Amino acid sequence: MRILHICYSDLDGGAARAAFRLHQAQRSLGLDSHMLVINKCSDDPFVHTVSGMRRLLIKLSAALSRYIVRLQKSPNWVHHSLNLLPSGLLRDVDKLAPDVVNLHWLGGEMLSVGEIGRISQPVVWTLHDMWAFSGAEHYDDDKPSQRYKMGYSRDSRNELHSGLDLDRWTFMRKQKAWAGKSFQIVTPSHWLADCVRQSTLFAGLPVTVTSNCIDHNVYRPLPRELAREALGLPQDKQLLLFGAMSSTSDPRKGYHLLIPALQQLQTEGKADQIELVVFGASHGDAEQVTGIKTHYMGRLYDDISLCLLYNSADLFVAPSLQDNLPNTLVESLACGTPCVAFNIGGMNDLINNDEVGYLIEKVDPIELSNKISLKENTRAFDKFTIANASRQIRMNSIIAKEYLRTYRHVAKT
Repeated sequence: MRILHICYSDLDGGAARAAFRLHQAQRSLGLDSHMLVINKCSDDPFVHTVSGMRRLLIKLSAALSRYIVRLQKSPNWVHHSLNLLPSGLLRDVDKLAPDVVNLHWLGGEMLSVGEIGRISQPVVWTLHDMWAFSGAEHYDDDKPSQRYKMGYSRDSRNELHSGLDLDRWTFMRKQKAWAGKSFQIVTPSHWLADCVRQSTLFAGLPVTVTSNCIDHNVYRPLPRELAREALGLPQDKQLLLFGAMSSTSDPRKGYHLLIPALQQLQTEGKADQIELVVFGASHGDAEQVTGIKTHYMGRLYDDISLCLLYNSADLFVAPSLQDNLPNTLVESLACGTPCVAFNIGGMNDLINNDEVGYLIEKVDPIELSNKISLKENTRAFDKFTIANASRQIRMNSIIAKEYLRTYRHVAKT
């Protein structure tokens, strides 16, 4: 069976890395897995991309799409994708002749809404956010309007929105283009699966929950002292790790909640031994605002550096307001580093007991401050207990086999 994963990139972004890891896990299992991307970052010979001219045209389409999106005035700051203009990518799909197409993140005008509906092969769609069953938005409003449940009527629009209702227009285009189209949906978290089942667009479609892959031969516990020495981080401090793609600039990741939490620690005199380590950004004002020494590591793309970074930390903090099943938590837990997060999205799929970290029920900087107070926290976490708990539910071979069963099912129907 030949499998084709379609994603905008193979390494740039959380969804891309999740798709690439699944592709690699399937090839390790002996499956004929391939990827088709616009932005190729790896040297994997089974990751295919389009010509330079095609890539340029797609990027020009994406620029036009971003301009049109600005005509919708909205407090929803998450990424919006119109998927308006055809990219011609279906010709590349047909040339690769897959038995099953596995869709992932399709923003950046990679495939138009109409092209998605015209894929001739059986389709499995792994969702990394809410875009597939929503309008143009990749996540619902921070204060959910839940229009994806209500069908995007004119009356359901958030009163804070104005201008063109591009979310409704995109939803209606999907509804028309995908009428009668069968997708097998896979979500990494139970939360997103519940959203699919409650949606107007995808209600009734089959949905399964399968976790993201993680290579436990790469992401594993290492001596903390060794990791800190390799990265030039202090040995005598308690290191709090925070990071994601665009970690300090994406409001969804909760940096604006982390800062007041650290200020609270400083006010209470609990920050003397704490230093902050940030990846996904090369500079910022955290140290000036909080008084806590901050190390900015920039964007890290290779697994070895990320593994060392997680192993160097005493605690990984993920104050996200919206998230599906973030790779950062998966990676941190695989390295045996405990995590703290708000109980939103798929976080409780990962932090499902107090042996691997803490879930915070109320989205509040003070509550976050209480949980990351390492000086006052006498709970002893065991790196290998955390890593083994992570390993039990996310072994690559198990996940690859789960997907194979799904592929065989859709190929027969």
